[in-house]
Amino acid sequence: MLFLAGVIAIVLLQLWGTAERVHRDGWFDSWRERLQRAGLSGGGALLVAVALPALLAAVVLGLIAPILFGLLWIGLAALLLLYAFGRGDFQAIMGRYRGHAFSGDFEAAYLEASQVFALDEQGESPGSAAEVHVMVQRALLYEGFQRWFAVLFYFVVLGPAGAVAYRLLQLAGDEFGGQQRQRWLFYADWVPARLLAAAFSLTGDFLGSRSALLNGMKDTSQAAPELLYAVASAALHFDASTPRADQTDFDALAVSQNRELGGLLSRSAACWVVVLSLLVLLT
Repeated sequence: MLFLAGVIAIVLLQLWGTAERVHRDGWFDSWRERLQRAGLSGGGALLVAVALPALLAAVVLGLIAPILFGLLWIGLAALLLLYAFGRGDFQAIMGRYRGHAFSGDFEAAYLEASQVFALDEQGESPGSAAEVHVMVQRALLYEGFQRWFAVLFYFVVLGPAGAVAYRLLQLAGDEFGGQQRQRWLFYADWVPARLLAAAFSLTGDFLGSRSALLNGMKDTSQAAPELLYAVASAALHFDASTPRADQTDFDALAVSQNRELGGLLSRSAACWVVVLSLLVLLT
């Protein structure tokens, strides 16, 4: 039933383009405000904010599982997975960045990326167009990871409630402690990020990216964005052609690299869909 629910959710996502029809987060904002008014703070409040709705979803799924031969469970599970997918139109975000890069307006690209990915909160200040390009590429990689792959990972491992818990952790603000939330995200991303990095190697240049992948496996403290960018860059030979701001064809190169990055994400998605399908057939 889990696999069927996942297929239904993915098909609907492809048909709609985005799952904004079910992305209604007002209830979660109200829930966090209620916890704040109750005087809860810190890691305990963050745990309640994320875990309680996920636990409620798990209970409801358990109650409706026997009804109509599991059809209600499949429908609700697909709906929860759609809710857990990332917000906004990822392809549109990629397209807007390529538009800025094509016109050479990397200042506008950085300003938009700062709004979408909160780059300014990371304490990094780019000094050149090349640095902007690297920062945006890294942010786009993590966005692609957290919006679908991590969600599917927890959907398969922990069920629909696990996928919902991961999305709520991403949506949770810093009012309960930004460092606490970042630490939880680091642990939540650790395994799925390395699995996706392995797919980057398999669908890109395996020999060229093997070293970066092994380093990421050995370095347990490497965060998901850095790991994914390091492996993806090696898999696509970005390391050998690191763009410099004084290149006359830098704009075209940035556009080309962004397209290659999108292709790598698409191939990796297809790779893991095939892997999951085979696992279901074999089990």
